[in-house]
This record gives sequence, C-alpha cells and structure tokens, in this order.
Amino acid sequence: MTEFSPDPVDIRLPLGGLTFSVRVGILCVRNAQTPDACLLANTEENLGFWYLPGGALGTGETTESCAAREWAEETGTPPGGMQLVGIVENHFGPPENRAHEIGFYYRMEAPTELPSELFSVLDNPNVRCEWIPLTELEARPVYPLVIDELLRVPAGEFRHRVIWED
Repeated sequence: MTEFSPDPVDIRLPLGGLTFSVRVGILCVRNAQTPDACLLANTEENLGFWYLPGGALGTGETTESCAAREWAEETGTPPGGMQLVGIVENHFGPPENRAHEIGFYYRMEAPTELPSELFSVLDNPNVRCEWIPLTELEARPVYPLVIDELLRVPAGEFRHRVIWED
C-alpha cells in the first residue's frame, strides 16, 4: 500500500450547508469462523449510540491503508487481514447540521494481542472499545445502521447501501 501524502489531511469538508466526509470503519470480530462478538466504540460520556473503530480517510490514502493506520493508532496492535464488506452512503443529522458520509467498512478477525475487556483507544483516551455480543447488537443503537448485514457478508463479496435518516 502506497501513501502519497506524508501528513494526510482528513477528508471532511463543509459543502453547501452540510458536512461531507469519507470514513473507514473496522468490523473486528472475535472467533472469525463463528463470530460471537464485535468490537464497538463509545465515549466516556456515552453518546447514546455505538460505532465501529476507524476514522476519516486522509488525502493520498487508500481506504485499506487508512483502515490499517486507524487500527494501529487506536489499538497499538497490528491489523489482521481485512476484507472490504461494505460501502455505505449515509445521510444524517438535523436540518441545520446535515452530514453526507461515504463509509468503507472492512472486516477482520481480532488479533490475539487485543484486550478481552473494555479498553481506551490509544489516540483518544475518552473513547472506549468494548466487545459487544452479536446477540445484543439489535438492542443497541449501532452505526452504521446496517452493521448486522455487513457482519454476514460472505468472503469475496461486499454490499453497497444508501441510508437516509431524518
């Protein structure tokens, strides 16, 4: 993977009354053959929803290199083999603060070095990651809203979804 910019700038732009961004997320699962849990993030203040580890794509990065960079920055562990499982066009937020986000989602098996208990991410101690059993995902607000579907994408395939939230 070649990086074109030594200091990538996040692709997050104010455009025409909304914020446009490109995000990369990692669906890290435990026990890849028969997954039982997914790693999700939240803040100490509890945002009221959960989200996948990852972050903004930087200029000059590929989505896969961004996923690997974000993973290493947040966990300090090497990323495992990643498979692109979904591209989600997400439109959300109140009328005065709308957002249009293109998200690239990669699935990977949890590295053995990853803590099995709640832990703070390295580059932002206010953000915590926790293993959430797959059986509990429906009962929690998790973004992207199609995470259940993305977790079931067969090897070698990916899904493209468009989500319009009011």
